[in-house]
Amino acid sequence: MLGLGNKLGLGSKGQINEDICIPPSDDSYPMISMLYAKNDEIVNALSLTVLDLINKDQIKCDIDLDDSYEVGKELTPEDMEVMKKITLRIANKGELKTSESLAIKLLKNMNKNKKKFNLKAMAKQSNISAVANKFENDFDDFINAVDKENGYDGKNYGDVVENGKFTDKGKGLKNEWMSYQNYLASSKLTEEHPPQSDDENSAQIIYAACFGVERDALKIRQNNTPLTDFIDKDGYKLLNIIFNNALRNVSEKRRGNGIFYGVNDKYSIPGGA
Repeated sequence: MLGLGNKLGLGSKGQINEDICIPPSDDSYPMISMLYAKNDEIVNALSLTVLDLINKDQIKCDIDLDDSYEVGKELTPEDMEVMKKITLRIANKGELKTSESLAIKLLKNMNKNKKKFNLKAMAKQSNISAVANKFENDFDDFINAVDKENGYDGKNYGDVVENGKFTDKGKGLKNEWMSYQNYLASSKLTEEHPPQSDDENSAQIIYAACFGVERDALKIRQNNTPLTDFIDKDGYKLLNIIFNNALRNVSEKRRGNGIFYGVNDKYSIPGGA
């Protein structure tokens, strides 16, 4: 487990740790969010995958809005007008992981099999029960693919999570990720250890989204790619709102035994983070 100095990105003599800007592990964005972030929204895994696909140019993002924008907890008419100006287009070129292909399939199914759509149209579709029911099935497939790809079956993470709780190693890794989160949101640390390229800049923004501090991280970094512009318009939060809304509108909310469940009952967070 890390000491307080390391948590703050400090060396033993109070000097800035040169490794503070290096991610503690090469885990995928969805797994980082599900294991180490303080959230209970499993849809974050899907939204993070969409962010990564935008960053990889597998999903094109066109935004007809110059000023930065921030949404609240619930969508307003103004939010909907902003969403109308954010358009996603499926490029789908080259090889994709199974989870990425399923995320793209899910987006197409949500948007009447269209390859080009705006967030306002997708938000409206999420209110339709038939679309929501299909979304839930697609989402199940996506989450299963994420688990399989990352070996979340006790093989790769058995030394990190055991019986739903962090092991000593897991607690240490979580502390390291919290230290990295501090770096992402710290103007002082970022100024001393800035991203060395546009690619690293965008990757750091996605890492920040894993912990819900993407806007804080962007304030002290360059907004110079479609991905960072999407974050500047609160696109990550908008995706989470839309996907959660779809799950709320599922009409068949029963387990196989007939017992009703809630969203968080069915989609539990690994490690209880």
